[in-house]
Amino acid sequence: MPRSHLSPAAWADVFQGQEIVGVAIRNRHTLQTLSRHAMPQDQASRLLDGQIPTRVATIFLNDSSDENVGFRDLSGMTHPRLGVSRASFHDGVLVASMDRDGDVYPVGGGFDGPFEKIHPGGWPGVQRLRCIGDQTFAVTLARGLYQRVTVGQWERLPGIPVSRREEELQAAGFRDLDGFSAAEMYAVGGHGDVWRLHAGEWRQMAFPTRDALATVTCGGDGNVYITGEGGSLWVGERGTWRRLHQGDSGVLWNETRWFNGQLWLASDDRLRVWDGSRLLAPEHAGIPILASGHLDAHDGLLAVADLWTVSTFDGHSWRQVVTPFKD
Repeated sequence: MPRSHLSPAAWADVFQGQEIVGVAIRNRHTLQTLSRHAMPQDQASRLLDGQIPTRVATIFLNDSSDENVGFRDLSGMTHPRLGVSRASFHDGVLVASMDRDGDVYPVGGGFDGPFEKIHPGGWPGVQRLRCIGDQTFAVTLARGLYQRVTVGQWERLPGIPVSRREEELQAAGFRDLDGFSAAEMYAVGGHGDVWRLHAGEWRQMAFPTRDALATVTCGGDGNVYITGEGGSLWVGERGTWRRLHQGDSGVLWNETRWFNGQLWLASDDRLRVWDGSRLLAPEHAGIPILASGHLDAHDGLLAVADLWTVSTFDGHSWRQVVTPFKD
């Protein structure tokens, strides 16, 4: 890959001493990262998660100057999640906290706060922020799906019941959401808990396993791809499911995305592509791409981030965006 997009000085200012825990693409020229202050395990274990400083950075990919990255530090964010807003009322980035109110901090696009609340006092347990079309949704525990309808206002999508027993057994999702459009979406989580929105109504779908489910992606080929326990991969076409891959990993996939006509999958220890018959490590010019962690795809660009590096792929070439510089 070519040299890092960031200069040594920019890297030292923004990423040195940080561990990257999320990546999101606002558009082809603007990349977001979420990171946390790195510290020894024994030190971190003495803190509440919300006491660990959080940083959201914006990288301008079409800017080659030394000022092509900026950041905002946030405090009090518990197990933060990164997302974007592409709505007419806000084109920027969102950081959600897994706290009592489901606090969300908007940054960029003319915004720097204040905090928004997904469900005041409801302990929603935000698992993911997903942008489908121009609408942003929060995916939460106990089958919660919330739509950001305007600045500072989130509304829970109706029509998805959950019983007290399902909550107690952790049988009810959700962990992820995707859609062919905002009118046809799929939500997954829990133990084989799959729901589909169609014709304005949410319905639970039969799924052939009670394994824990992690991600869902609506592919450009018209299929729906779901990953689950052990790193397994399933495919369905709006209702009938079959397993494509029996996973052998104890690590769930963090994200899956459809890009360049293929399904891409990232976990803490691997990056893979489904070629139609196998999960393969991606290559470029015959050389394996060593990447893992978190990924996103949008606007003709794929981004992959591990704890210390960020790379992008435009379907033709890979580019190093963030890489550590040694003294």
